Amino acid sequence: MLLTPLIKRQLRIFAVLASVALGLAFFNYAKVPSMVGIGVYDVTVDFADASGLYPKATVTYRGVGVGIVSDLEVRDNGAIATLRIDNDADIPAGSKAELHSTSAIGEQYVDLVPPADAKGKGPFLAHDAKIPRERAIEMPQITPVLDSVNRLLESVPRTETQRVLDQIDDGLGGSGPELNELVSSAGSLLTEAQSQIDATTSLIAALEPVLGTQQDLGPSTRAYAESLDEVTAALARDNSADLRALLKSAPGGLDAATATVTDLQPTLPMLLANLTTTAQVLNTYLPELRQTLVVYPSTLARLQSAVNPRAEEGDVQLDLRAAFNNPPSCLSGYLTPKERRSPRVTETRKVDVLAHCELAPDNPTAVRGARNLPCPDGTGRGPLPAACGLTFRGGVWPDSSGTVAYDLAVGRGDDTTALDLTDGDKSEGDELWKILVLAPLAAR
Repeated sequence: MLLTPLIKRQLRIFAVLASVALGLAFFNYAKVPSMVGIGVYDVTVDFADASGLYPKATVTYRGVGVGIVSDLEVRDNGAIATLRIDNDADIPAGSKAELHSTSAIGEQYVDLVPPADAKGKGPFLAHDAKIPRERAIEMPQITPVLDSVNRLLESVPRTETQRVLDQIDDGLGGSGPELNELVSSAGSLLTEAQSQIDATTSLIAALEPVLGTQQDLGPSTRAYAESLDEVTAALARDNSADLRALLKSAPGGLDAATATVTDLQPTLPMLLANLTTTAQVLNTYLPELRQTLVVYPSTLARLQSAVNPRAEEGDVQLDLRAAFNNPPSCLSGYLTPKERRSPRVTETRKVDVLAHCELAPDNPTAVRGARNLPCPDGTGRGPLPAACGLTFRGGVWPDSSGTVAYDLAVGRGDDTTALDLTDGDKSEGDELWKILVLAPLAAR
C-alpha cells in the first residue's frame, strides 16, 4: 500500500486527536480536576463520632450526590471530615451534616440538610467553610437500636398479641388481594415521591399549617371519636333486629334508588336545574318581592277606601283627573305608527317581549318605564338584568342537544346558556348519583 504524504499527514493528525480525546476522557473519568481542587470546594465537618465513615464516601444534598468525603482526620475528641463539593451545588451556610446508612448494614454517607428557614437565596457554603459539632449529627449505632427493639418485643405480652393477631386475621379474612394491591400502590406512591423529591418536600412544608390546625383541633376530634364510640357501643349492646334488617335491606334499597334515578334521567336533573335557575332569580329579586308585599296591602286599602264609603248607594267614590300628553308618550324602542297593524288584521305575529322605552333615564317622558327599573343589588337602574350586571343560566328543555349531565354536574360551560341533559353520552348507574346531587348546584 502506497502512503502518500497527504495520507501520512492525515494519520498523524488523527493520532494526535485520538490521543487528546483519550487523555481528556481519562482526565475527566478519573476526576483529576477535583483531585487538584478544580471545580470543587472543601468544607470541614467536626464529628464527635464518625464510625463507619470512610474516604470516598458520598456526600448528598436533598437526596442528590454533590461530592465525596476527601479526607478523614482522627482526633482525641472526635474526627474531622473534609467534604469536597462540586462548585455548582449551592448549599445554605446553616446546613447540618448528618451521617446516614444506605441500609442496616450498608455504607455510610453524609447528608447535608438545610435549615427550615432556608429560601435558596444565600448565604451558601464556600471554600474552607466549617460545620461545627452542634450541627454535625452522627449516625445512631445499630447495636443499641437492635437491643431496644429486642427489649420492646420482649415487653409485648404474647398471649394478648396472639389474640389481637387472630382478631385482625378474622377481620381481614378474604381481603388478601385488596391488601396486596394497597401495599403495591403505596410502594408505587413512595417511589414516585422519591423521584419527585423537591415537589414532595414542598408538599410536606405546605402540609405543616394543615397538620398544625388538626393538632389544635385534637380535643374536638377526640371528642367526636369518643361520641362515635359511644354510639356504636350502644348499637352493639342494643342488638336491634330493626338495625340488622336495615343493614340487610340497605343494598337492595340503594339499588332500587339507583334504578329510580336511572328511570328519571334526564327528567329529574333537568327539573332540578330549572328550579335552581328560578330560585336564583327569585333570590336576586327578593328585595322587589318584599316591596311588592309591602305595597300590596296599601293598594288594597286604597281600593277599599274608594269602594266602602258608597257601598250602600251602589256606587264608588272615585276621583279622575284628565291630562293630555303630559308627559308625552315614549315611541323610541317600540314599533313606529306606520308599522302598527289595522284592527281588522286577526293573524297573530311574534311579539317582542323585551320592547321598552329606550330614551335616556333622565328624560321626563314615561318616567315609570322599564328603563328606570331599580337594580336589586345596587343604586343603578336598567330595563334588563344584564343592565344591572346580572346574568342567569337559561332553562334546560327536552329538545336541547349536547352531552348528558357530566358538564352540568361539574359546572363546566357558560352559565348564561342552557345546559343540556338529553342527547349525547349516556351516564352509567354510578354516575347518576353525581348528576342528581351536583346538577342543582351547577349554577352556584
